[in-house]
Amino acid sequence: MKPIHVLMAVLMAAVLAGCSASNMASRDKGEDGQYETVLKSNNSLLYSRLQIAQLNERQVGDLMQVQATLENAWKFELDFQYKFKWFDANGFELAPEGQAWRQLILPGRNQANVQAVAPNPTAARYEIWVRE
Repeated sequence: MKPIHVLMAVLMAAVLAGCSASNMASRDKGEDGQYETVLKSNNSLLYSRLQIAQLNERQVGDLMQVQATLENAWKFELDFQYKFKWFDANGFELAPEGQAWRQLILPGRNQANVQAVAPNPTAARYEIWVRE
């Protein structure tokens, strides 16, 4: 494949990725081995107003449970939806149709906890998606 074709393919993938209207938060392992919360967004307005204040994980039996503290950094209320996506160690999404979008109205300068439990014990990673 010619270099120009590779460049065009990469640019096209970036453009298509930018067309989504969702944001995603995940907990990724940094180069130093420590976990850090990462918020990615394709919706600049929601991204500038919503933050992940804290992210906690624990085992409940053999299932992973997650609690995220979402913070509205804006002075007015935010009305949005969120959902958790679960992945196994190989990156395959678990029960993709199992999690429905949930509505959340978060008053200005306030926080709310959202929680979810993995659909099965093979869950190794999760993402929190939000949209307006």
